[in-house]
Amino acid sequence: MMDMVFFPFSHVDQDQCRTLTAVFPHFQYLPLAAQLPENHPMTPWVEKKVVTPVFTPGQRLGQVESQVAGWLNWVELHKGNQRNLKALLKAGPYFSDDAGPFAIQSELRARIRQGAYNDSQSPASVDPLLFLKIAALTDAHNEAIDADLADLAKKQAALFSDLKGEPDPDQALPLADDGLSRDPGAAMTQERIRAWAACAGEEKIFAGHRPQLLITTSSAVFEYLAAISTQSINALDIDGIKVHEDGCARKPEWQTHFLGMLEKIVTDQYPKDRGSLEKDLVEAMDECRLSARIQVGVFSGTDLEKHTGLSGKRVVVCRVAVKA
Repeated sequence: MMDMVFFPFSHVDQDQCRTLTAVFPHFQYLPLAAQLPENHPMTPWVEKKVVTPVFTPGQRLGQVESQVAGWLNWVELHKGNQRNLKALLKAGPYFSDDAGPFAIQSELRARIRQGAYNDSQSPASVDPLLFLKIAALTDAHNEAIDADLADLAKKQAALFSDLKGEPDPDQALPLADDGLSRDPGAAMTQERIRAWAACAGEEKIFAGHRPQLLITTSSAVFEYLAAISTQSINALDIDGIKVHEDGCARKPEWQTHFLGMLEKIVTDQYPKDRGSLEKDLVEAMDECRLSARIQVGVFSGTDLEKHTGLSGKRVVVCRVAVKA
């Protein structure tokens, strides 16, 4: 048996949830909460024992909740005032005050907008839990924006269909799933991984004796780890393989088979000929419409731990993407 841990996110959007549960029979994740509310999107999967949340002690959460509240108040106060916002960001140093909402806001909004990062600008004094909490709020906000845009596009499709006299608005202008949806891991990739690794370490995620696989839905995260690793082995790379949908009777058998393949890679018992390994992965041969991109990388090197905080001589990461 091995442990599978979703990273480096604490907010799991609908697309991520669909992808993870289609491919993996079970996994752990850090919700950055002491418990999950009943209406949480992951609660049904927790009840099915597909998802195992690793909770953060309430006392630890209390240390950052007031800072998060202060940040939200700061955002609300300066909403729509971009001129003053830019002046404030320019005048103040990043994270000059660990406890202040301005410090958090300047770091996230300025650097996400710039898309750049310098190691010297991120002191170790920044609380990783605080960073991840703000990142989760940002991801949830972006998900809501994307949902609104998708709904608007659907309404536009229906409108054009009505104008053209076509009977089926969904067929008139379908929404394409082209794999170009927002990748939250593309924003502040290194910082996300480092903060997640620190929080995971606090909760003893890496302290177990069983083999461990990190799983992600982010191509940016996967590519970043490959880029900074001294040695990077592309153990598996399959695109367009059909997988079973939720509720399909054949899904558990396929997942068990896939899990066995992953465990061989994690324990370094897989054949070095990647082609033979890919041939062993059985494709869904039924009415299920989901297809998946599956990449497995084996990463190692001193820079890996230095830049990410991920400990161990080798880190095995599986990146998955699913579309209908």
